[in-house]
Amino acid sequence: MNHTLLRCCAALLLIGFGLFWHKPAQAAITCSSAAMSSLAFGTVDPQSSQTDSTATFTYTCSNDSPNTTYSATICFSIGEPGGGPTDPRQMHDSAGDALNFQMYQDPARTVVWGSQFFGTYRTPLVVNVTLSGILGGNYYINGSATLYGRVLGNQPTAVPGNYTDQYNNGDTAVSINQQRGNTAPGTCGATGGGPYFPFLVSATVIKKCTVTASPLNFGNSVGLLTSAVNATTALGVQCSNGTPYNVGLDGGQNSGGNINARKMALGASSIAYQLYQDSARSAVWGNTIGTNTVTGTGTGITQSLTVYGQVPPQPTPPAGTYNDTITVTVTY
Repeated sequence: MNHTLLRCCAALLLIGFGLFWHKPAQAAITCSSAAMSSLAFGTVDPQSSQTDSTATFTYTCSNDSPNTTYSATICFSIGEPGGGPTDPRQMHDSAGDALNFQMYQDPARTVVWGSQFFGTYRTPLVVNVTLSGILGGNYYINGSATLYGRVLGNQPTAVPGNYTDQYNNGDTAVSINQQRGNTAPGTCGATGGGPYFPFLVSATVIKKCTVTASPLNFGNSVGLLTSAVNATTALGVQCSNGTPYNVGLDGGQNSGGNINARKMALGASSIAYQLYQDSARSAVWGNTIGTNTVTGTGTGITQSLTVYGQVPPQPTPPAGTYNDTITVTVTY
């Protein structure tokens, strides 16, 4: 009976030894935290220019293997919510309108901060570290990096409003490829996970209108002003997409503010003229909203408006060059 008991105890010891011998090794370098601040562009005017902003990324990684030096290539990936486009990325307003932007790793904004797992740019932020694993030595790292954002210019049809792009846990990832020694592998790990670093991208597209004008030249009149002289010119109005506007023309420099008394002047002499909204020259173009202005809705693209001018029959003043200056006002 005693011999049997000893044999059983020996078998149990052998089994216990086998389980201990095959215990998997623990990961050495791990990252305990990662965080990205909001990327806020503020007010932007994508009709005419690009807008840049930055955010700050921080992370903490450590070597949890005592007395053993490990090196790692750590890759921080940013994908795109909902599997959206990454070339360029897009924010959206509440109606689903899009605003193009991009995020970069460098201040020159040439290297896109992308994801090793998703998108056009498989370019995560790559950090190589060597950590000793000795308490009191170089066994952890608190690191940081700058995220460089840009709302792209030349988006004339962008609709005014508030735009956001919310990056959640599933849109960010960290992968670690490590090995013993002082040399990092140089390539990203095959799989990614936490710690995740969700963050918000935001911008506000402003309402904006610009106007350009060309001279209205009635030409050289031969003889007396015994019949009407007609001429036209064009205004170019560019307003943000979906923005209602009114275009008004004032009375000029010589009318005392009265649109019905417009006149071109040469010294003390003058020639009466009028500006109209229509080719029939029946609707005077003034500057009272709701009464005699021209209305429209912006598309983001320049819209051409024709100004119809007429010099009516009148006593002919002394020969010379007569002129006036009209102020164009766009209200939106």
